[in-house]
Amino acid sequence: MADFETPRLEELDSQPEAQRLLLSFLKEPSTRSFLWLGPQGSGKRTHAVSFVRNLFCKEGTGCPGCPACKQVLSKTHPDLFWVQRDHFWTEVSEDIKKQGIVVSTAKRLAEKLNQAAFSAPFKVAVIPDADQLNIEAQNVLLKTLEEPPADTILILLAEKAGDFLPTVLSRCRIIRFQALAVAKVEKILVDIHGWKGPEAKKAALASNGNLTEALRMADPQWVAFWEKVCSEMDGALGGGDGLWLALGSEYDGWEPDWLPDTEMTATQRKGMVLGAVFQVYSNLWSRRMRGDAEIPRALATLPPDQVLRCLQKHRDILEQNLGAKMVLDHLFLELREGLKKGSLENPSFMELSTQI
Repeated sequence: MADFETPRLEELDSQPEAQRLLLSFLKEPSTRSFLWLGPQGSGKRTHAVSFVRNLFCKEGTGCPGCPACKQVLSKTHPDLFWVQRDHFWTEVSEDIKKQGIVVSTAKRLAEKLNQAAFSAPFKVAVIPDADQLNIEAQNVLLKTLEEPPADTILILLAEKAGDFLPTVLSRCRIIRFQALAVAKVEKILVDIHGWKGPEAKKAALASNGNLTEALRMADPQWVAFWEKVCSEMDGALGGGDGLWLALGSEYDGWEPDWLPDTEMTATQRKGMVLGAVFQVYSNLWSRRMRGDAEIPRALATLPPDQVLRCLQKHRDILEQNLGAKMVLDHLFLELREGLKKGSLENPSFMELSTQI
């Protein structure tokens, strides 16, 4: 299934309401600026690729593999602009090391969208991590979002609306994607990606229904990372302070094999690693809250729902570009206090930072 791991829009069934809205647009394309909101792994990127396939494909339902579809799936179609954090249309080398998607990228995208389409009926720009658009870049795109050039569609993908200026939100048609059930992810892995049942079930459970994370379970390097994080975080919380301090120092300089070979600052790489650690550990505690995974005796006094809120809070703090080790130490202090008291009091970052 290498060429067609992402089917056409009408063949998807994970987000019925979003699918209905997008199929209705295909019949009568009116909206040109979209903001798709939903948790990571809910299928936003998959639906974006499928949506563009439907727009560009010349063969229709049951396409045997036309050139346009293959170009969309490989993201090489000249009328598809897939704008990611590590893909910059800029000649300013310093921009590559900046946080977020910067003004020069937004300006270059606007210029490309004002050019005539090469072969497709539309030019489509997809920004899969649109929450990384900094304020200046969002302002640059305002006019394009309000009055897209002829035959142009913009699709912004993000987890939450709070990352955007009110003026951006007012110019976009918002479509919401719901978190996927574990059983749905398992079914997608089997039916669309060709996984065997036991492997699909294990990956769906391990990822807590996050399709993106589930697909990563096919990578042995990611599996090794996942197993290490789950084991060591539990061990450090249930052990002494020395064990945690050693783990924090290790994670602060950790370079896992799965890290992308792209130019990033040391701060960005540390943030990416620690963000993945929080995601993996959050998935484990979500399973524990549902009763799908056992809570070690040493951690039995920690309420799973409070642990999840704590982990999400620290993931959000990490996105504020604070030092990775400081955030990790803050998390540990809060969870250790929770172990002693049997509940987490949700102290502010400043309150606990004085104890670090």
